[in-house]
Amino acid sequence: MNIKPDDHWRWYFDHDHNRVMLDLANGMIFRSCFPAKMLTVFARNEMPFSIEDAGEYYLFDEQAKRLNITHEERAELVLNSLVAFRFLKPQMPKSWYFSSFHYIREPKQGQIIQVCLENTNRYFTFIIAEAGPSASLCLLAEPILELPDRTLRFCDPIKIMNDRMLEYSSKVKRQLYGNAI
Repeated sequence: MNIKPDDHWRWYFDHDHNRVMLDLANGMIFRSCFPAKMLTVFARNEMPFSIEDAGEYYLFDEQAKRLNITHEERAELVLNSLVAFRFLKPQMPKSWYFSSFHYIREPKQGQIIQVCLENTNRYFTFIIAEAGPSASLCLLAEPILELPDRTLRFCDPIKIMNDRMLEYSSKVKRQLYGNAI
């Protein structure tokens, strides 16, 4: 499923599902994965999909193409990244889960990164929904990540300190996991 933004798309809040929705104007509706309690008040307004939204969409999509995921998963990751960027409330970093590397100095929005689960040799892939000077809002780009006190699923957000991030490389991941992938 390849989707392309156009000037007929519109954002709205669906009170039945308690989610931000994106009407794709072709009979398709995208429902974000974030519950209302995670969203800003601004998310409850109906508004057109702007030129800025389209620019961000293409930025996220270009980076997400690097991942070995289906077109449908890529569309879900890209649109949820856009919702996170536009509508999520600020979060506090939860970096104690991950090892420190100090490799990425200035992460970029849409960048695909990896983090290493603390005290393990297990690496997980994220997309940066919103880059910050010391910590960035990231969405999980894998099916599941078991943390000591909670479980993250595909597209779930977590704010990560930038010093915990590694450049994404599918080859590095294969080397770390051997033939597990």
